[in-house]
Amino acid sequence: MSDIAANQDRFAALVAATSDVVYRVSPDWEVMYELDGRGFLKSTSAPLTGWREHNVHPDDMQLVNAAIAKAITTKSMFELEHRVLQPDGGIGWTISRAVPILDDKGDILEWFGAAKNITFRKEIEIELQRAKDQAEQQQRLYETVTSNTPDLIYVFGLDYRFNYVNKALLEMWGKRMEDSVGKTLLENGYEPWHAEMHEREIDEIIATGKAIRGEVDFPHAVLGKRTYDYILSPVFDSNGAVVAISGITRDVTHRKLQEQEKFRLSAELATLNEAAEATNEELNAANEELQTSQEKLREANRNLEQILNMLPASVVVIRGYDLVVEMINESNLKYWNKNKEAVLGKKFLDILPDLADQPFAGQLRKVMETGEVIDVKESPVLFTMPDGSIRETYVDYTYQPLADAYGNRNGVLVMSFEITERVLSRRLLEKYTAELTQANESLSIANNKLATSEARFKFFIEEAPVAIGVLHARELIVETANQKILEVWGKSSEIIGLPLSQALPELSGQPFLGILDDVFTSGEPFYANEISAMLNHGGELKEIFFNVVYQPVVGQNGIVSDILIVAADVTEQVHARRSIEQSEQHFRKLADLVPAKISNALPNGMGTFFNQHWLDFTGMSFEDLRDFGYYEMMHPDEIVSFQKGLEVAAVNGTPHVAEMRFKDANGNYIWHLSISSPILDEEGKVMMWVGSTTDIQTIKEEEQRKSDFVSMLSHELKTPVTSIKGHVQLALRLLSRETLSPSLQKLSASLTRIDVLLLQLTGLIGDMLDLSRIDAGRMDLKVDHFAIDAMVKEVVEDFRLSHQQYFFNLETEVEVFITADRDRISQVLINLIANAIKYSPKSNRVDISVKTTIDSEVLISIKDYGIGIEEKDQKKIFERFFRVEGQNEKYFSGFGIGLFLAHNIISRHGGKILLESQRDQSSVFTVHLPI
Repeated sequence: MSDIAANQDRFAALVAATSDVVYRVSPDWEVMYELDGRGFLKSTSAPLTGWREHNVHPDDMQLVNAAIAKAITTKSMFELEHRVLQPDGGIGWTISRAVPILDDKGDILEWFGAAKNITFRKEIEIELQRAKDQAEQQQRLYETVTSNTPDLIYVFGLDYRFNYVNKALLEMWGKRMEDSVGKTLLENGYEPWHAEMHEREIDEIIATGKAIRGEVDFPHAVLGKRTYDYILSPVFDSNGAVVAISGITRDVTHRKLQEQEKFRLSAELATLNEAAEATNEELNAANEELQTSQEKLREANRNLEQILNMLPASVVVIRGYDLVVEMINESNLKYWNKNKEAVLGKKFLDILPDLADQPFAGQLRKVMETGEVIDVKESPVLFTMPDGSIRETYVDYTYQPLADAYGNRNGVLVMSFEITERVLSRRLLEKYTAELTQANESLSIANNKLATSEARFKFFIEEAPVAIGVLHARELIVETANQKILEVWGKSSEIIGLPLSQALPELSGQPFLGILDDVFTSGEPFYANEISAMLNHGGELKEIFFNVVYQPVVGQNGIVSDILIVAADVTEQVHARRSIEQSEQHFRKLADLVPAKISNALPNGMGTFFNQHWLDFTGMSFEDLRDFGYYEMMHPDEIVSFQKGLEVAAVNGTPHVAEMRFKDANGNYIWHLSISSPILDEEGKVMMWVGSTTDIQTIKEEEQRKSDFVSMLSHELKTPVTSIKGHVQLALRLLSRETLSPSLQKLSASLTRIDVLLLQLTGLIGDMLDLSRIDAGRMDLKVDHFAIDAMVKEVVEDFRLSHQQYFFNLETEVEVFITADRDRISQVLINLIANAIKYSPKSNRVDISVKTTIDSEVLISIKDYGIGIEEKDQKKIFERFFRVEGQNEKYFSGFGIGLFLAHNIISRHGGKILLESQRDQSSVFTVHLPI
């Protein structure tokens, strides 16, 4: 009997330590004989029917009934993880197990069960999953930042090797990340002089702790030779020592080309000047009538010389107290499962009566009454389906007040993002414990109380999914240890029978032996979460984290005889949390190293991150900048286009790139290149926005100075050139009336050459004046209604007369009328036909066609059979001052203005110019104009 009593004591202690609920039920599970809820569930000491409705969550009732039916049928252990209704009305989670007590015939006498409160574990698992999601999100954010900036970003180690390179730099090298990181400058294709230069700079930065800036030419894998401006900056550790060198490099080739264009323009004007001076000498010998022209020419030359010396982002809008739907997008219609006809102009609660008992209508009216913005995260929204079932969804939503022209609040802008899948996914957890082996075979042979008691004890100990051990007496002798606890301790079953201090000698100097002694002497249990222990595994000390219970076992004499240990290894969760924390710190440091202003925002536009460059620029803290609002920093003229750009980016999943102005700490608007990249979920919906904003104020100022120079140059040249042209033409007319001597014949030829040069200069001045008018927004159109086919014929006839060696093939429809500026359209056609002749040195054929389309457009096509345009240059051909790089630039003069003007003129008419071209074959420019 003493053995039976001892086992009963041990079993009772085991139940107390490992279970929160103990119960007994009838063979058919209809009557609860006894239920010790211990605060987790409502206890009962008298037989109770209908206990399931009191304790089981309604949504899990079908699941529980099915598991009970299966256990009764198979006479096997009942085991299930499900939700329960707690005494305080709350919802908890439990893992419940019950074994059948059989008689000698194998019939069920009753069921004995125990349940454990696993609500805390569920919360831990949910939090762990959320932390993992955050880590993945941070990783995506970091990758987006570094792969979308146009600058080259890299980090050197102190050994001159690359520790990191971004996507733009890999594309420039034409390499992959694995082939570049860890390599030196020479190994990544740098020339020796270039590598040695950077190594000297790295040494200097390590010695001085100061950044270095420079400029260098370097070959690009696709674009060829480019010019780069770079900054190398030290990265310090917490002690102020340099541990790495971060670099940022920007392509400034375009700026260099602009400077070269200025010098080339100067050279051409100088050539014209020299030609004019030579002619002046001849005119001086002819007659006094040309002296005035010579003086004006000298004056023009002086003015010209003076000028040359000066070169240097589900939406719905609801209105009124009745909450009438005014506007709604397709995403919101899909979420509501409605169409526009059933929604627009209807009352919100008439459309969705299911939501009458939910808070949304009240919140909408509150926003209109108070003007306060409501922003709610993970709100449940319940819809009743046609079959009577409930569709449970979750949303993040923002209610923003709207006002009429007089400032009266009369509506609400609702922006929401369905996150049902994300919320439900977080609630789906893997089972925390391994399956228990069937206990029926061991329990069915139990014929008496002792055998049943021992079988239960061994079953719970050996097969438990957590580490369980029993320490006997104050010496803490290891009496029982299941396989789980042996694995945790890093020991085998050979330690059973040894004192714990000998079985685990590494515990010396750690607090556990003292804690166990306190439990034995005080009789009070000990609980701890994430407690650290250093244990010897295979000769190596490992740090392991536990959630542990030391439960004293009291014998019949009322004195503690044993200590029951129940432990769960949570090392992986602790390491995962720490890793996430380190990852977030690493990302924030990297974001501050990048010279661009980096930001992160929710789909509704609320900022969640601004790097240090943003804070320095605005002079605000993160909290102040977040509350101030991203749009408040923008120039008012650019907000609407920015919002439309975000809408397009969200639909296409591509970054929105724009030049914009942002207000700095002093209230000045500074030009920036803004790149807003959407981060999409698996369904292609925007989860958040990542922004990279780069200061381009200096570039904008340089463009303005260039525009001012062109305008001034054009106006200064126009008057004297016109006067010179008049005098030259007068001299030619006078000479045409005389019989010319050889010297006068030479003079007449020179004057003719001057007239041709003046015609070219007049065209250049006209183009530059048009350019300045475009920049100033003063290019007016003189609109008239005329036959475009007749105008094209006139232009072609002029070319036939002036270029008789060329064949102009014209195909046109009769009487095609348009409303446009006749002179400007003629200017465009002359430019395109002249280009067709100019860039076709080996062909004398130009094809011109005029035809209409069913879309009420007229198409004017000019086709040549010349040098063609490479695909990489076709997207830039209509840009200001763009000229194709390469050998052809030597043979075909020009400033890159004509096509820019042509494109601007046609665009102002509501049309477009399209280009089709193949290298060394042909080019076709097609003008589209509305009829």
